[in-house]
Amino acid sequence: MDVVTIAMQLQPLRARSPVAPAWELWRLLDELDSLLTEVASDVYCARFATEVSGSIGEHVRHCLDHVSALLAADSSTTLSYDRRQRGTTVETDPAEAVRQILRLKRGIEAWSTRSLDETIRVASMISPSGAAVTGWSTLARELAFVVSHTIHHQAIIGVLLAIHGHAVPDRFGHSPSTPRRN
Repeated sequence: MDVVTIAMQLQPLRARSPVAPAWELWRLLDELDSLLTEVASDVYCARFATEVSGSIGEHVRHCLDHVSALLAADSSTTLSYDRRQRGTTVETDPAEAVRQILRLKRGIEAWSTRSLDETIRVASMISPSGAAVTGWSTLARELAFVVSHTIHHQAIIGVLLAIHGHAVPDRFGHSPSTPRRN
């Protein structure tokens, strides 16, 4: 294999896709937005298993915090997904969550023109004691992480919705690499 072939294989998030990679994150938020318009506030705030998982609203807020952190990342700041605001109205009011989703979708529309090769500094807490590591990443890598993380939390949201008797869209919370069932 020559160097050009290897380089192309290492860059699947760039020009190999006909759609800008950030649009997948936009699509996930759009899917969540559509789903939340049908969820009653009491279901949105309900805690099924206190020790196991948060409410649908808490999972939504968690996802939106990650998207917001990614959109704010640039070469002059340190990206940290650990800085989150718990207890906000996004956790208790689905209408507020939808408003924030719309704001973030507009942010993705503006953000998607950035180079995914842009280098950014990332800090991550690795221990309950507060120990953290800081290193370098790219917007491509962090976009891939946030997309994957959002899908993971959508899967949890889907389970919580099903417990409350709500229909969950086909493939909601499924990774693109998960095979379809027949």
